Amino acid sequence: MLGLLCDKLVSATLLVLNLLAPVEVHVDTNRAYAAGTGHQADVYRPTGPGPSPVLVFLYGGGWRNGSKEDVAYVGAALARKGFVVVIPEYRHFPAASLTDILSDNAAAVAWTIGHASEFGGDPRRVVVAGHSSGAWAAAMLGLDARWLTQAGSSPADLAGIVGLAGPYATSALTDPLDRQVFSGADPALQPINHVASRHPALLLLTGAEDRDVRPSGTVALANRLEDGADPPQTHVYPGLGHGQLVRSLSFPFSVQAPTADDIARFAIGAHAEP
Repeated sequence: MLGLLCDKLVSATLLVLNLLAPVEVHVDTNRAYAAGTGHQADVYRPTGPGPSPVLVFLYGGGWRNGSKEDVAYVGAALARKGFVVVIPEYRHFPAASLTDILSDNAAAVAWTIGHASEFGGDPRRVVVAGHSSGAWAAAMLGLDARWLTQAGSSPADLAGIVGLAGPYATSALTDPLDRQVFSGADPALQPINHVASRHPALLLLTGAEDRDVRPSGTVALANRLEDGADPPQTHVYPGLGHGQLVRSLSFPFSVQAPTADDIARFAIGAHAEP
């Protein structure tokens, strides 16, 4: 009974935070980043003068669910820290394939780089972040150059990648429905299989109590990248589960971990290659 009450309280708090997001910061909604239905993004702008660092946030949902409106609180929280935040909508499995999802997200990132200055952002300081399946997409865009190249950009145009609770290898997934998404899929669609290439700076975050995407997947990717020219920064937050990690980006959940501060510290100091 107590657990159910806690879940209801969390849901109610998130609902209020999402409703308050347009009040707290300026939001440009439903900006088209590509042709076609559903290819729209919301842009959250800070109140201070620009040019500001830019953060593209890719929401999670097991590739099958989710929406940009579900994480409005993330856009507002990071805009309050001085970022222009772009949260794109994208297609979902099974109506869309994994490659369709990556193509959508790559198009959104390329659009952000090309239009950042219109929103007071710095196009040389664009970081792509994501939670769960969104972290998978963010890592793929940073580690496998073909997706951004097809969208008219490049990983070299990115200042950094931030992954929160990312399933960088299918072995980290515990939900059978999540694993089914990768049934018969090309192994090249797992970020851990792209560690040999050059890549933007990476910040990998996970919760020690994550039961949906095992923290071992984050640790495995970090270990594979450790010998490269730019090894990733990694944080494993004690006591945090899968959903708690992304919720900790905004007050009141931010008392659980300094997730937003760690992201801000990383992203503010990151720049794309000259």
